[in-house]
Amino acid sequence: MSEPKISIIIPVYNVEKYLAECLDSCINQTLEDIEIICVDDASPDNSIKILGEYQQKDSRIKVFRQETNKKQGAARNKGLEVAVGEYIWFVDSDDYIDTKACQILYDAIKEFDVDMLCFSAMQFLDINKERKFYYPKHFQGIQINKVYYPKTNWKEISFYNFNVIVPGYLIKRNVIQKFRFREGVFYEDQDFTPILLFSVNSFCYIPYNAYFYRVNPNSTTQVPLTQKVLEDYIAAIINLSEFVSQNNIPENHFLYTHFVQRLEGSFYRYKSNSNLNPRNIDSLIGLRKKYQKDLNKIFPRPKKYSLVRFIGKVWKKLRGNNNV
Repeated sequence: MSEPKISIIIPVYNVEKYLAECLDSCINQTLEDIEIICVDDASPDNSIKILGEYQQKDSRIKVFRQETNKKQGAARNKGLEVAVGEYIWFVDSDDYIDTKACQILYDAIKEFDVDMLCFSAMQFLDINKERKFYYPKHFQGIQINKVYYPKTNWKEISFYNFNVIVPGYLIKRNVIQKFRFREGVFYEDQDFTPILLFSVNSFCYIPYNAYFYRVNPNSTTQVPLTQKVLEDYIAAIINLSEFVSQNNIPENHFLYTHFVQRLEGSFYRYKSNSNLNPRNIDSLIGLRKKYQKDLNKIFPRPKKYSLVRFIGKVWKKLRGNNNV
């Protein structure tokens, strides 16, 4: 039997309310030659029961269960270990995908012949049984339908509004299986996705909303800021800094710029929650001092107002007018 064209990897945790919609969007794809790998991360609700019911209905669904909660990174790593598809797509269990997505993405990645295909995602929110869509997540600063080469021609790549969520990418399995997510942590994709994009030979962006991202207050991206959450976020920044340093990434590289932007964001996130004091805060402060020059370039500080200087300018102007 030939390998499936796409392996959809779904980490599952405590999503009994949304899981059926996610699975339905996967099993009803117009491209049928796919496998759907579901990894339950010791969910305390009925998620594993729902997975079992769907597995009985569709042989393409493969269910694995982790006996202890190891968070999303570990679930994704398990999926990577067992996946056999030509391409990998991560889908979160409280989201859903367009029913034509697999076919459109597969055709596009074949047409452009790239390691990694980037596409858009639409956010949505359910309020009083009404679904509202807004704020599409997409790449900005790069051309659509153009092949980029991060290793050999990185100077033409200039990102802003970098999308770090891994469901926004379709990747060759033989490329992504060399990588692993950090396990047992929040924000496991904050460093994973930029490093992956830096490491592939080629990628392309198409302006297609394949993915629908639920604004879920219970998801890992919306959890309250606790000591653990903040430490995991800072740890991702530190990991990025080590990668930048070890690979001698130049200042005008897109990954370098992305790292510096995340560094500043993490510092102010800590400062705005001064009641939290993570163990790695000294490392964060040290990094900020190290990259202060680059931070000033990207986030220029406003000039301090000087009354003396202002009066001097006015006086100089008045004197000039009197000399006319």
